[in-house]
Amino acid sequence: MTDFDLDLDGTINLQEELDDLEDMGASDRVEVVGSDVEYGVYLEFGTEDMPPYPWFRPAIREFKANSSDFITDNTDYNTLEQIPNADALVTAIANALVNQMTNNVSAGESVDRSPGTTPDHPQIDTGTLKASISAERD
Repeated sequence: MTDFDLDLDGTINLQEELDDLEDMGASDRVEVVGSDVEYGVYLEFGTEDMPPYPWFRPAIREFKANSSDFITDNTDYNTLEQIPNADALVTAIANALVNQMTNNVSAGESVDRSPGTTPDHPQIDTGTLKASISAERD
């Protein structure tokens, strides 16, 4: 059975949306979304010498805020009714997260991501991170 385990406080609307999505059917499909680029975590949370530039958590927050719109805005589906089954729904959610995370990384490419502008603190190239964001079936 499809199971969405999100720790949410005060988000009754989201829970209702997820319940509606879960009613689409049973699925054991698991998709793992993320990046294997080591510096991704440093951008996400920052370091002693660099402020955070989150790319992962904002996508999760946007999904939690309005899962239906998030899926349709970040995939080729215009409505949730177009998603044929629960396996396709899990894949659609994973792809929507990948697309939004990639957009989040891309949004910062023109911004100097360092605390200073000296050669000791060069701008970080996020191209490798952007290229590494993926969803893989587990």
